[in-house]
Amino acid sequence: MRQSLTRKLIESHLVAGKPVIGEEVSLAVDQVLLTDTNGTLPWLQFEAMGFTRVIPPRVVTYIDHNVYQVDSRNSDDHRYLQTASRKYGAVFSKPGNGICHQVHMETYSIPGQTLLGTDSHTPLCGAAGMLAIGAGGLDVAVALGGGPYSFTMPAVVRVWLTGQLRPWVTAKDVILELLRRLSVRGGSGKIFEYG
Repeated sequence: MRQSLTRKLIESHLVAGKPVIGEEVSLAVDQVLLTDTNGTLPWLQFEAMGFTRVIPPRVVTYIDHNVYQVDSRNSDDHRYLQTASRKYGAVFSKPGNGICHQVHMETYSIPGQTLLGTDSHTPLCGAAGMLAIGAGGLDVAVALGGGPYSFTMPAVVRVWLTGQLRPWVTAKDVILELLRRLSVRGGSGKIFEYG
């Protein structure tokens, strides 16, 4: 039986656990994506744990959410993120470079690698053949220091698209129909692969 891309990626990065649906698995992380909205806390936690250098080969901090400055708080965070990135060996993407998940997919995505990100749209990089997962701050901080990411082994749902879309029907309409059929929670604990 052929394996899904998801299963191949999980098995190739597995450091603990068995890839059985519902069981906990731990994976090595190749890349980390942080944003200005959710990246400050992971960097602070990383420092508090005493790490001196990021371990994953590619770590990028993006300033793309809080670019509007109404007082000094955003700019203070931005300076801290730039300083932490430089100090610990991460790439810093300054304001105006683009939206993190799109820039990351176009610039840094490598098929077959794993990506852990603080942005909810991190899974977009799955379109490039990565296992891309959005995670919480502490999980990301641990990954920055070289620790594995642990989660429950998901079920893989294969979605086969056949035929042609009618005029004026877009890919977004297809996804909205899938959501209608499954409900918003229908994807919980699952990874969707499209064919």
